[in-house]
Amino acid sequence: MRGSLIAIGSALIAVACSSQKPAARMDESGLSRLNESQMEPVDDARVEEGRAHDAAARARANEADARARLEVARSERSVAEAQLKRALTEKDLRKKQYASKDQIAEIDDEIAGAQDRLKATDLKLQYLQQMVSVAEAERKLAEAHVVTAQALTEQAKYRAMKAGNAPQAATVNPGDVDRRVASAQAQEANLLKEVSQRRSNAIDLYNRWQAADTHARTLARPSTMAVPPPTSESTPH
Repeated sequence: MRGSLIAIGSALIAVACSSQKPAARMDESGLSRLNESQMEPVDDARVEEGRAHDAAARARANEADARARLEVARSERSVAEAQLKRALTEKDLRKKQYASKDQIAEIDDEIAGAQDRLKATDLKLQYLQQMVSVAEAERKLAEAHVVTAQALTEQAKYRAMKAGNAPQAATVNPGDVDRRVASAQAQEANLLKEVSQRRSNAIDLYNRWQAADTHARTLARPSTMAVPPPTSESTPH
């Protein structure tokens, strides 16, 4: 009896899981009955779907670039930290050697500069970490747009077959098609808000980093990699 209940429970779980899978694409054999004019909305939807895939690929590449810039910044932070430690060690050494006031003042200036550089580097690191977060959100948004474009393509196919009296249209539940489009568009809208919020946070960090970098610029070593400011957000096309 217990074994039967377990089997039934497993079956119910399997059915529930299968119901969460994306809907299968409709039978599009009816599209062959349509003329060029009737197929135009479908062709346009397919073009948009291709653009969505291209945008998602670019978003994934941008995310990889953002992560690479973050790794470089981490290395720069290690260098800045080492410079500060060397300056502090040098001050201790000069004190033990009874260095002159001018020599102590010189190393104090060097320590202050190293501290400024480290502060600027820390802010740069925070900014680049946030830009990775932005790039990740933009990648998710682009992938969501692919889902929306796919849903719109299916909707265009159904409507075209329906208008062309293709019998395959009768096997489609239009309510399911419309719900899939609405759900995808809602998810995309939510992700767009998330991108906007993360980018706003990145702009604040960028401005703080730039202010600190300007203060420490005369003593800072040149960056080994250019870091772009956060650009205005873009929506997938």
